Amino acid sequence: MHKLIYRFSLLLLCAGMAVSLAAQNTPERRFEASVVAGPTITQIDGDNLRGFRRWGGQGGLQVNYVFDDRWRAGIELLFSQHGSQRRNIDDRNSADTDIEKVNINMVQAPLLVHFRDWKVGLTAGGSYGNIINYEVIEVDGEDAIEAHPLSEDVFSLILGGSFHFTEKLALEIRWSRWLNSPYDEAAVDANEATLIPWIGRAVTVRGAYRF
Repeated sequence: MHKLIYRFSLLLLCAGMAVSLAAQNTPERRFEASVVAGPTITQIDGDNLRGFRRWGGQGGLQVNYVFDDRWRAGIELLFSQHGSQRRNIDDRNSADTDIEKVNINMVQAPLLVHFRDWKVGLTAGGSYGNIINYEVIEVDGEDAIEAHPLSEDVFSLILGGSFHFTEKLALEIRWSRWLNSPYDEAAVDANEATLIPWIGRAVTVRGAYRF
């Protein structure tokens, strides 16, 4: 619990510093800060629960350095939810896995490059994520995290696009994929229902409001 409080305190401190930077309304204004939030839909390759069925959310702060009218680069501080979910129509007794759903809460810090022409933008980069907590629920409702241990560190590839309605308001769509698995390979070998080390994928649709 103390570790969780420390992480969120650090996140809030960084957010406050970023807002202060963005508020420096100099003639050239090299820094921009935005608040972002929206739903995510995710899946995990390797857990035998196929398809994007786990809904969650993502929110946080985005700070960019402005090179010119088209190019920006920056960092984000995000709280993100990942996981997977069995379909309601699946037969629990004949499934390939005993897992009902996986819920993962993560703090992420993406480093991104943005290109914008007119109202349309493109984004690419990578992210470091730290798993705060997670749960693996079996079909009988039991928690199975001891049978499916995860490490804390996750690195991701991020690609995306955006449409800017105004200079302050934009809609962003992001696709991301884990580059490493937090699932221990020894645990993979010990669980017959695990296909490969877990690799998460996510699609996020979110709004962005610039200060």
